[in-house]
Formats: sequence, C-alpha cells, structure tokens
Amino acid sequence: MKEILLIIILTLGLQASSYEKIKDACDADDGENCTYLGILYQMGNDVNQSYEKAKVYYRKACGLGHDEGCSNLGDLYFFGQGIVQDYAKAKIYYGKACKLNYSDGCNNLGDMYCINTWVEQNRSKAKLYYEKSCKLDNKKGCKNLKTLMNENEALKQIKGELERLTKERDLLEKEAELLDKI
Repeated sequence: MKEILLIIILTLGLQASSYEKIKDACDADDGENCTYLGILYQMGNDVNQSYEKAKVYYRKACGLGHDEGCSNLGDLYFFGQGIVQDYAKAKIYYGKACKLNYSDGCNNLGDMYCINTWVEQNRSKAKLYYEKSCKLDNKKGCKNLKTLMNENEALKQIKGELERLTKERDLLEKEAELLDKI
C-alpha cells in the first residue's frame, strides 16, 4: 500500500494540500509519512532537493520505528548524499531497518559484510543477513545468498584440494628424508 501511495505522489506530484497533510501526519509522529517527506526531499520531487531535510525526516521516521526510514538514512550515509560518507553509521541504520524486518536493510547489511571494503569482511554474518532478506521475499537478497553459497562451495573445493596437496607434500618430504638416510 505504501509503495502505491509513494508512486502516486512521485508520479503525479504533490498538491500543496497533499504536502501539508503528509507534513502534518509526520509532525503527529507518523513514521511512514516522515519517510515520504524524506524521499520527496532526497529526490527533489515537488520540493527543493535537500539531503539535509531528507536526513532530518528519515532520522525522525527511524526513531519512530519506521523500517524504510532507517534504511534510507543508511543509504544517505553509505553514499554520502549531502552528508559526510560514514559506513559505520550506514551499518547502524541498515541494522535497525533489518531488525524491523525491512528486507532491503538486511540485504544492504549483507552486502557490507560480504565485501571487504566498508566493514571487516564476515561471510557468516553476510549469509545471515542475506538469509533474512530472502525470507522477507527480497529477490536481490535471495540472489546474493545463492551467489555467496556458490562461492562458499567453490572455496570448500579449493580448501579440500589444498589439504590433499599439503598431505601429498608432507608424504614426499618424509620419503625424501628416508632417502637421504640411505
């Protein structure tokens, strides 16, 4: 339902009275409408684009327990949109969104743990977040989980081959020691 409302707002534009209704709802602590305001300001739809205002509304929405607001705030920090890029803060807000069962937040957190650029790589944590995202019907999360599992399987095969070669090397070294004694 919220996606349909957002599409209508973004496609048709806001009338002044619609904006005021959304703002009034946000002022009355409706987290979903605070998120909508954040999106409007982030995208610059029928308002002057302002990442600072988007951040304010996303932060309020997140504080009110609105999952998408938390995830969108994480995006602002992750991409450094209008604020200093901060992966640690992005991780915090994606984590809050995931705890609120927002599948994109879980998937984004999985990405952060899977790729060793933003936080310390931890494929086990990445797997957990991708699994949760997938269970929440996020197709990207399911795809990422499948890719990670395939990579893990390939790594297991490589590890098995490495162990086999190590044992073979150890045997050859023992044979060489025996030959040296003769």
